[in-house]
Amino acid sequence: MARLQHIISILLRWLLGAVFIFSGAVKCVDPVGTAIYVDKYLATYSLSSFAVASEVIAVVLIVVEFAIGLLLVLGVWRRGVAFLSSVMLLIFFVVTLLGATALPIGDCGCFGDAVKLSPWQTFLKNLVLLPISIYLWRTSDREQRLTKADVTAIAIAIVLPLGVSLYALHSMPLVDFLPYKIGVNLREDVGTERAKVEESTRSVLRFRDITTNAILEFDAMATECWSNENLEFVESATVVDNVESMQYSDFVLYTTDGEDLTMDILNTDGRIALLCINDAKAMDASTNRAIEYLYSQYPASAVYVVSATEIDMAFASTHLFVDAMTLRSIIRADVGIVVLRDGVVEYKMNI
Repeated sequence: MARLQHIISILLRWLLGAVFIFSGAVKCVDPVGTAIYVDKYLATYSLSSFAVASEVIAVVLIVVEFAIGLLLVLGVWRRGVAFLSSVMLLIFFVVTLLGATALPIGDCGCFGDAVKLSPWQTFLKNLVLLPISIYLWRTSDREQRLTKADVTAIAIAIVLPLGVSLYALHSMPLVDFLPYKIGVNLREDVGTERAKVEESTRSVLRFRDITTNAILEFDAMATECWSNENLEFVESATVVDNVESMQYSDFVLYTTDGEDLTMDILNTDGRIALLCINDAKAMDASTNRAIEYLYSQYPASAVYVVSATEIDMAFASTHLFVDAMTLRSIIRADVGIVVLRDGVVEYKMNI
């Protein structure tokens, strides 16, 4: 019986460790992507004042998750690590429960952008893992003094994800899971998605049934609703039926006048450059030199400044705006360049 319990504990420890390792690994290759999710959580909980530290929070989370996972698999400091995993999973349990009920947040980002889970799927995952973690903590023997091998393993478990995260933080993501990675044909993908949306868009008339107070929808060309004395007109509206795989719903490049130039840009043949600016305050002398070099390589008509807010870029031929979250997904740096060739993402560079 004791042997069976020992085998079960090992298998559960490996299972839990594998989940933590995977969660930390897919985040550490793209820490800025994780910081985007942190920003979303901070905004949801009215803690936006801490957004300046979102990247630091993201890296700490990555290191802790990966370290817990690796140490669980290696069986180092079992009771302490199991306790830490229980605390983290308890926090995740509460947060994901709120995310699925009182404070809906959409995709939690628990596996970065590698695996998308709904709020309820995330909650159920934590509901399964939390008892496993508590069981491992309660059944682990009290720790003996750490050996040199244990200390070495702990150091590696911390330094490895920290090093990868810091490298990726100041360069491009080592693995880009988002739909703006190099090689993606945005002209084709965005065009196809928009065509599906257009096909699924319809105009409707909304009436209120004065006997039941229910809101009823009718086709825009319907006539019977106007002659029904029990119906009171509310509004005319445009609705979009459910369209699967909406990856580019927020990818809209528009001018100061609100004109949507997304497909005009993507349908441009040859090479064009998007100068993406997430934070104008980060622009310094070296950044300006890089921008000057960019303009020396491309005609002014082929360079588009893209930002989420108004920026004084007098030399820009065209200044376009885009959703802030989308812009951070396109380029992770404060300032960066995205080169498109015939609508295909050919090159990215942080400045």
